[in-house]
Amino acid sequence: MSSSRRSRTSSRLAAAPPPTDEQMAELISKLQAVLPTRGGEANAKASSAEVLQEACRYIRRLHREADALSERLAELLLLQPSDLAINGADVPDLIRTLLM
Repeated sequence: MSSSRRSRTSSRLAAAPPPTDEQMAELISKLQAVLPTRGGEANAKASSAEVLQEACRYIRRLHREADALSERLAELLLLQPSDLAINGADVPDLIRTLLM
């Protein structure tokens, strides 16, 4: 991103009004609903800070998983077709391996 584009983005962010309490409560509620480690009664009792920390941890974990998948895919793409010798029956197993 260029510096002029970055400064326009920051000035727009700086000019935006802070979120309302209602908007923050809605965001926290939505985060609680999508976080896999939270559920049921624990959701209602978690503080906003706890939910935000958990969301950040979850996002970092997803980034690590995406990086690992990207590296694995890059390794597979570097292989020669003769190295793979994949038949149609092997494709589901290969996809499962990539996703694990």
